[in-house]
Amino acid sequence: MGKLGLLGEKLGHSYSKEIHEIFFKIAQKKANYNLIERKINEIPDLIMELKEGKYKGINVTIPYKVEIMKYLDEVTSVAKNIGAVNTVTVKDGKLIGDNTDYSGFLKTLELNKIEVEGKKILMLGTGGAAKAVYSVLKDGKAGNIYIATISANDPFPLKKPDRLIYYSEIKNIRSVDIIVNCTPVGMYPEINMSPLEGSNMVDAENVIDIIYNPRETVLMKKYREKGAKVVNGLMMLVAQALKSEEIWHDEEYGEEILIEIYEKLSEKLYK
Repeated sequence: MGKLGLLGEKLGHSYSKEIHEIFFKIAQKKANYNLIERKINEIPDLIMELKEGKYKGINVTIPYKVEIMKYLDEVTSVAKNIGAVNTVTVKDGKLIGDNTDYSGFLKTLELNKIEVEGKKILMLGTGGAAKAVYSVLKDGKAGNIYIATISANDPFPLKKPDRLIYYSEIKNIRSVDIIVNCTPVGMYPEINMSPLEGSNMVDAENVIDIIYNPRETVLMKKYREKGAKVVNGLMMLVAQALKSEEIWHDEEYGEEILIEIYEKLSEKLYK
């Protein structure tokens, strides 16, 4: 199969390599997966390596999910609609961008039986992962979606009737059906932080934090203690990785292998 990898700026705490290596073992694939740390000015050199066939494909993470798009020959309709790419495939010398975060978040909703149709939702953050989450929610016919931002002129691709709000405005919402944290606030090693505090802790029935390390973030703990159903981001991470493998191998893998990878990684990560 050849070389695969993950492009990012800082990857010291990434578990992507472990996920793909678990997959290789289960699926009996001969491949290797590398962590590719690059500064933004080093991306063109990596693009040349891709075009030369040194990699069959790569995943892309913070902060390059949008930046990578300008180097690609083609972008799938899913990635184009989201406005971010997290998977690149080399095919006949061309670089094709896709977004598997969409599949990862959708699978998280499905396996946890969280319905979004008609629901009132608060999203925290407007980065690359947030764009994929928002796309899933819109396709799922969510009701009103509020997206919390820290930017005065945030270019987030908002659709009516949804609203961009500042964090100081969250307390005015009072209650929502679902909160989705798409920020890195509370992620290892800064595990004592939460994107919501005090009066911003509006009531919610479900809280999905796309952070997977730690297993339970401060945000999740606070809402669990309030009686909400809480879900972390590990299933999203595993499901998006498996979807990438489907794209690279041009094969489909069932839910059984997804659950097996998830359980093996959980055992390793949360032991």
